[in-house]
Amino acid sequence: MADSKSIFSDNEYTIMSEIVENENVTQRELSKKLGISVSTVNVLVNKMIKEGLIKMTQVSQKQVFYMLTPIGMMEKAKKTVSYLKGHYRAIFETKEKIKTIFQALDQEHDAIFVLLGEDEMAEIMGIAVTEFNSKQNQASVNVLNKKNRNEIKNFKSPVLVHMTVNEEILKEYEIVDNLNIVNLAEKL
Repeated sequence: MADSKSIFSDNEYTIMSEIVENENVTQRELSKKLGISVSTVNVLVNKMIKEGLIKMTQVSQKQVFYMLTPIGMMEKAKKTVSYLKGHYRAIFETKEKIKTIFQALDQEHDAIFVLLGEDEMAEIMGIAVTEFNSKQNQASVNVLNKKNRNEIKNFKSPVLVHMTVNEEILKEYEIVDNLNIVNLAEKL
């Protein structure tokens, strides 16, 4: 679970990014983008103004422009690096957990099949499959596709691993004898 300082920092990063994209951005628009109250956005913006990260110019009674200061641009660059490092670390750790799960499943089953979706998690799982197979010097984990869909029936204790896959697709595998179906999202 992310701590409040991290969330606070992510919100500041998003505010700075939005200001770079649109100097006319309103606090209400920022509120919707961040999923936080307008008053919380106001507190953050005022804090960032006091820290010299952003500058506010009153254009009319109802309109203001925001602009990153040179200090704000440097801080945004630092936050970008920090943001990327944190997210890369989370992706790396998730990929390693997936490989550990594959290792345990490899001990229990004679074949591991993977259904990949079309989202970012599928990409991470695909990388984990490739790395796991290269470490094993064989294809212990097989990605299912239309061509090899029936291969799953040729094993005594196969396991099908999926994550966020359409339930309709899973139904066709539920009838396969001795097939253990594992939702990877529940194990991470």
